[in-house]
Amino acid sequence: MQVGAPCPADVEHLDEILAIEGDSLPEGAEVVSVEPAVNFADAIPGGWGYVIEFTASDQAIRDYITDRVGYNGDYIDDDPMADPNADGAEDVDLSGVTDPWEAGFGNAHLFLERPLGRGWLVIRGGSM
Repeated sequence: MQVGAPCPADVEHLDEILAIEGDSLPEGAEVVSVEPAVNFADAIPGGWGYVIEFTASDQAIRDYITDRVGYNGDYIDDDPMADPNADGAEDVDLSGVTDPWEAGFGNAHLFLERPLGRGWLVIRGGSM
């Protein structure tokens, strides 16, 4: 377990992880994996984090972006690709992700593959 993290980084603790700051996943999302955000934790003293990989339908992801990120999910197809050095990307390998999109909100960063269907929610915190 990461030092200072509220719970272990695994699927069994997903509800606890999402409850840390009231985060959620798109409606009907299937969780592929939950991993610790080790690069963030190594770079930030007292930092910890989680990387939740998921799959969801195109419309569920668009609705999630509109509801949680505050950006109209209908327009993300035209946005530029995410910078692989973007804040939050240190724990997501974007090299194999087609046309990645990224947005930060609250304590989280959302990375999506376009066409939509696969994503990563990175939740970070700590005594930074």
